[in-house]
Amino acid sequence: MVRRSTPLLAGFALSAALAVAGCGGGGGGDKTFDNEDIGITFKYSPRFHPITDIDFGQTAGAKAAAQSGVALDKVNALIVSRYDLNVNIDKDNLSKFKGEVDKVISQLAGHRVRGQEVEYGGFPGYEYVINVKNPPRAQSRMAVLFDQTTEYLINCQSTPTDRDKIEEGCRKALDTLETK
Repeated sequence: MVRRSTPLLAGFALSAALAVAGCGGGGGGDKTFDNEDIGITFKYSPRFHPITDIDFGQTAGAKAAAQSGVALDKVNALIVSRYDLNVNIDKDNLSKFKGEVDKVISQLAGHRVRGQEVEYGGFPGYEYVINVKNPPRAQSRMAVLFDQTTEYLINCQSTPTDRDKIEEGCRKALDTLETK
């Protein structure tokens, strides 16, 4: 077992209740997510608003070193969490940690799940889609990405009404992901 300052897959969280900053969707082009505590940036639609406070209904693992994101409303959001690890994870040793990643996400899902290997913004990792109990019929698309001793969890949580908007926002975020 790997020893680390916080568990490898620290605080995966679902069913977020969010306090959203700003009001109304602005016009114009894409905005840039750029929270200095997180360490990554991405583009997002002006219909999303920065998240100022995140309260999770279900978690697994340790607390994130930093959390932020953007949201459409109190339940439809792209939530970014950063975890500091004391183990180095990169594309060369990623497969050694797949079982542990799958196990933590399976705890959240309530059944066994297996992630698909992905790479976004040069970060290797795994992607999952699981159903969320609260809010009802919600879903989380989670990308668990690694940059040496840093883990990023990008949780794109949606309800059926706004699923297409969140999926579009999630794709844009993942496709434009960069190191800060």
